[in-house]
Amino acid sequence: MAKTGKKRLIKFWKYYEQWYMTYKVNSVKGVTINKYKLVLKWLKKLVPDLVLGDMTREDLQRLINLYGQTHQKTTVTDFYHHIAPAIDDAVYEGWITGKNPNHKIKITSSVQIKDKGPKYLEIDEVKKLEQVFRQDKTGWGDFFDFSLRTGARFAETLGLTPKDVDMDNMTIYINKTFNYKSKEYGSDEYGKFMPTKNKYSVRIIKIDYKTLMDLQRHMEGLAPDAPIWPTWYTSIGKVSPVHGEPRIFNSTFNSKLEKMCWEAGVHRITVHGLRHTHASILIANRVSIQSVAKRLGHGDTETTQRVYIHLLDELAQEDDNKIMSVMAGI
Repeated sequence: MAKTGKKRLIKFWKYYEQWYMTYKVNSVKGVTINKYKLVLKWLKKLVPDLVLGDMTREDLQRLINLYGQTHQKTTVTDFYHHIAPAIDDAVYEGWITGKNPNHKIKITSSVQIKDKGPKYLEIDEVKKLEQVFRQDKTGWGDFFDFSLRTGARFAETLGLTPKDVDMDNMTIYINKTFNYKSKEYGSDEYGKFMPTKNKYSVRIIKIDYKTLMDLQRHMEGLAPDAPIWPTWYTSIGKVSPVHGEPRIFNSTFNSKLEKMCWEAGVHRITVHGLRHTHASILIANRVSIQSVAKRLGHGDTETTQRVYIHLLDELAQEDDNKIMSVMAGI
């Protein structure tokens, strides 16, 4: 991707394609790389003729505005975060010789967001939902409780096998995901395992006694490499991980969880919301942001701080009050 006078006429979408193939394909996996592919698709659609060397801040803002006409603000933000580093590199490498187009770009959206309530539960709501989980005898409650108590991502939970569970040390080893979206299966009989989201997602998580006992019950009779939760899902007649098209859908799990939330009398959240709830409970109980980030599989604390800044701000206010109280007593 070295700069030459002739190559500076390259279209922005073409440069972006070369950029993510060079710098991202071997460093990110699965769902993340698909996001780069989707961004490329939109660049081809929205600015097919935009020449990289001619790009200005106005051009980039116009692109963001166009994308924002059909997408919510959070999605627009994610879209911009996927193209901004490529533009920074283009400036650094001399493809763009003028000022950096990334300067003070504003995230815009014409799509109104419907208020779906908080993405996580408060501790009193968690206790109500826990009662519903415990009463369930089908395994759904165990799955959701596992997600709540570990903070693992959906595909990470599906990828857990008996050999990843250390009964003696009460830990689980997150080292892969289960590619439930794929229509193709790998060479193993259980389906296609995939790498984690990134290298930071490979981690060991300490689990409590209830979670350990739930896992032990679901692991009974399983081969060491068998996916624990997809096998349970098969046992209740939902999917065959060996023959036919995969029928594990995130929406199915979210629908079941919504019914359990209704039964518990708490507002609806998604399976991913259980991950948010897990982190929120830890932060509210003053577990260090470093420990929370490591447990969630975040590459750095900045990601954790950005997602849970509202909780951290609340704790900071509490700390300020404590500081003033301490100072007043001197």
